Formats: sequence, C-alpha cells, structure tokens
Amino acid sequence: MQFANEERQAPRQVKVPDREDIGLVVDEGKSFGSGNAHVYCVGIHFPATGEVKFYDKSKVTTV
Repeated sequence: MQFANEERQAPRQVKVPDREDIGLVVDEGKSFGSGNAHVYCVGIHFPATGEVKFYDKSKVTTV
C-alpha cells in the first residue's frame, strides 16, 4: 500500500548471466524449495521480451 506522502521508487535495474538485456526487479524475493534444498530468488521483468523470470539472487547484478 502506498501512502500519499511516500515517493514511489523506480524498479531496480539488474543484469543476469546469459542475457544481454537489462531487467527490472518486480519481486524482491521468494524462497523455492524446502529444508537444505532451497534457493532464494528475485523476480525480474525483461521489457524487451515481456518475460518475467525468477533468478537466484546471488547471480543478479545491479546496474
């Protein structure tokens, strides 16, 4: 929920391995898996293709 006196921040721009285009973070974190076998991921929207994909947070680089 956004309040009237809050400024809205632009989505964080990031790069991921194996892609040349810049993505926008739309979900700052989800944990996939359980127990010792889980990966913490961020949701990234790629405007050039319209795709939204989740990537391991450790592989995401802010630009």
